[in-house]
Amino acid sequence: MKKIASIIALTLAATGAFAQYSGNYTFGGSTTVAPIAYPAIEQFQKDNPGVKISYEAVGSGAGLKALLAGQFSLSGSSAEYDAAALKGAVATPIALDGLSVIINKKDTGIKNISMADLAKIYHGDITNWKQVGGKDKPIVVVNRDESSGTYASFWELVCQKPFGKAVAYTRNAIVTKENGEVAIKVLSTPGSIGYVGMAFAQEVIKAGGLELAIDKVMPTTANIVARKYPIARSLFLITRSAPVQGSVEKAFIDFVLSPRGQSIVKSADYIPLPVK
Repeated sequence: MKKIASIIALTLAATGAFAQYSGNYTFGGSTTVAPIAYPAIEQFQKDNPGVKISYEAVGSGAGLKALLAGQFSLSGSSAEYDAAALKGAVATPIALDGLSVIINKKDTGIKNISMADLAKIYHGDITNWKQVGGKDKPIVVVNRDESSGTYASFWELVCQKPFGKAVAYTRNAIVTKENGEVAIKVLSTPGSIGYVGMAFAQEVIKAGGLELAIDKVMPTTANIVARKYPIARSLFLITRSAPVQGSVEKAFIDFVLSPRGQSIVKSADYIPLPVK
């Protein structure tokens, strides 16, 4: 009986039921990671009643800055930062995401766009939908602000990587601070185009917007996992150094990477990490 009790205790401890974590913690960062962070924090707090965690959705860049300044103890990021930018911080992948290109479908006349033409729209070289096979209507570009990890990812994957050099974004754009604001601007502005994390695209579609195929490939889970969709990335949780065993930050990351946490990733319309 003692052996069975011991096994049960170890199992419960592994699932977080006997966790002894406590204290108040401030996490923050990416608005793209927020739909994962909020329900994951809620469940983590239920498993650990002594812990109180807040998540401030301020953008990936602002989140990393706050992390390095000691204002956050963990930050979410939709951008993959190099070692120089991380300054000793450690980024742990927690999910896959595809960047969905969304348009206000009124009078645009297209459902697919090439990567080359998409880049030219965001460079400012293409300014009318008729130049990409659509109707004669000006294109209104909706972009993110520079603190956004999604801004950085889109710039790298669409505007820079295909050309092998840095190509500046057009200055003639509506600048927004988060995914939800992009969606609102696109839905309310005829002729507009924007980009959001794939979890936000479904709400745009429900509200009457349109998600474009890129080179005739849609941002589906299968296409992103198979690396067929060209605008795909990882999402991260970042700590100031390697996550320390026994810390709340390490326990939270482990929870998000657990089957329970990855089910939250899936329910948030992102893609769980492939099982190794």
